[in-house]
Amino acid sequence: MPDPRREDLGRLLRAWRMARNPGDLPGPVPSRGHRSYLTQLDMALLLGVSERWYRALERGEDRAYAPAMVAGVARLLGLTPAQTDALYRGAGLRPPPRSAHRAPPDEAMLDLMHRQRRVSWICDQAWDVVAANTVAARHCPWLMRPGANVMTWAFSSEARYQLREFETRWAGPLLGGLRLAWQRLPENERLAEVVRAVREEPGVAALWAAATDLAPLGAEPRPVYFPLVAPDPVDVRVTSYGRFDDTAYRWLVVTPVDPAVVFP
Repeated sequence: MPDPRREDLGRLLRAWRMARNPGDLPGPVPSRGHRSYLTQLDMALLLGVSERWYRALERGEDRAYAPAMVAGVARLLGLTPAQTDALYRGAGLRPPPRSAHRAPPDEAMLDLMHRQRRVSWICDQAWDVVAANTVAARHCPWLMRPGANVMTWAFSSEARYQLREFETRWAGPLLGGLRLAWQRLPENERLAEVVRAVREEPGVAALWAAATDLAPLGAEPRPVYFPLVAPDPVDVRVTSYGRFDDTAYRWLVVTPVDPAVVFP
């Protein structure tokens, strides 16, 4: 017999989806058409699942939904903390820690990010990506994936395609920043999850033991491969910005060292 609570949550989820304007998303919606709402197919394509699987969630079907998928739904629809908790519980999952719920970045920060003609995104204290501009969507599509996290991506095998000379130029500063944040924010359960995930990646245990470079990423140029920009890797600086009275978010901008290099 269908669970009336799950069915009711499915109706709420449909209403939240229909109220979400595709223009509010940081990147392009993959399916065609000009609509003022997201379709079930839009959601499935953005989440990387089948339309049937996403439809099952809206129908309140009892399935083994992945936490990453549910987190992606909450992010794409811009759900409030209360709505996010309800969605997790309705999907048979434990809601994320309350400390992980934060107000979204302010409009001024978002506006500045979207105005950039460089790869630019905003992430929280656990390096979860909360917004990215269209240039980032074109040149670093991983930033647009539901549940994208800078650190878990950087230490994945996929990242070596873009982050060149990784072990000598990138790994030390990245691990240094991650370790310092982990020590500074012991109450951040999401950050602890990210640390565990990174340390489980092949080869990271040795890097973790050896890494002593705590210089910020923006201190010196580092090579990145952007196939739509140049046939060879280009040197960039990664600069972090934030509000002086708010450490919840960091706004990152990737700037080529050579001013003649532009992002199309």
